[in-house]
Amino acid sequence: MAIDNADLERLKLLNLQQLSDLEYILLGDLRDVLEEESTEETRRWLTAIVEALLRTVPREFALRSRGGYMNSLLLECPEADSSVRQLEVEQTTLCDQLQELYDRLQESGSFHAHALELKRDLATWMNHLQSHNLREERLFQDAYFQDTGGGD
Repeated sequence: MAIDNADLERLKLLNLQQLSDLEYILLGDLRDVLEEESTEETRRWLTAIVEALLRTVPREFALRSRGGYMNSLLLECPEADSSVRQLEVEQTTLCDQLQELYDRLQESGSFHAHALELKRDLATWMNHLQSHNLREERLFQDAYFQDTGGGD
């Protein structure tokens, strides 16, 4: 279930749309596994999914950052700078939280004893990621589709 070096190299070659599609699939898998009984097999699946998200989400965020399409947004709408900075801070926080969740999955001991809390925290993280993505989408919609008015 672990991601090897060849998988990492293939991930680096994915474009933003492919990474977004992969994230969508992984989040669906995560949602499904969170509903499963808390067994060691569930732990292995959660670990694999979170590990894949750790390889996907930061790469996707990097492609979106100021060097990516966020830069074009700022050129079009410079007043969005503080919103873009806030999104970038959220991206860092989301990646840090995901790493912390992965580390918790790696801890030895009974998964069953901490499964409910860990599954709840993974669901909360997933909701925060989805909210972040929606805010980013709205920022782009506001910037590119704002009604600037005009004469007749």
